[in-house]
Amino acid sequence: MFSAHSATTTQAAPSRSFAADRDDAPAEKPTFAEFLDQDATRFFYRWGGQLSSILIRVRARFEGDLDQYLLYTIFLLGELSQLVTAADAEARGEAPRPHERKGMNALSLADITLIPRETARRKLQQLVADGYLRREGEGLYFLAERYGLDAFFWDLKPLFWDSLTPPAALRETASGQDA
Repeated sequence: MFSAHSATTTQAAPSRSFAADRDDAPAEKPTFAEFLDQDATRFFYRWGGQLSSILIRVRARFEGDLDQYLLYTIFLLGELSQLVTAADAEARGEAPRPHERKGMNALSLADITLIPRETARRKLQQLVADGYLRREGEGLYFLAERYGLDAFFWDLKPLFWDSLTPPAALRETASGQDA
């Protein structure tokens, strides 16, 4: 139903215009499939624009190094996993387990991210120097407080909420067509 090129492929059915060709001609409503194709194209266009702006902002935050952001994201996801597990336990009426910070070593992170081990080790050292991670005994790295889950979600928010909500003009057009 949704394809990356669905808006540009030739279909057997005649092409419909989403706006009237003349002012006196009644506007032709698109079929459901045509509406979905148009809506999906708009969605992915907005989403791609948001992704680009987020990557630019994140790249600047991590001094141009998206691999550092990838390594850091692994730690954030570990933290998020513990929060989700605690919320699930609470929803089931169980006592949540105590919050336990888990560290990771450079080799494990290199395996997860497919970044060469020495490169991952250098980038982890830079994340420690910048205050994003801390290194403790036995060579394990832990999440530090500089850029936590709130900032992470704030940076990524446009990918989820802003792209899912159509602009006001589209909402008004869609509600006007339903009448």
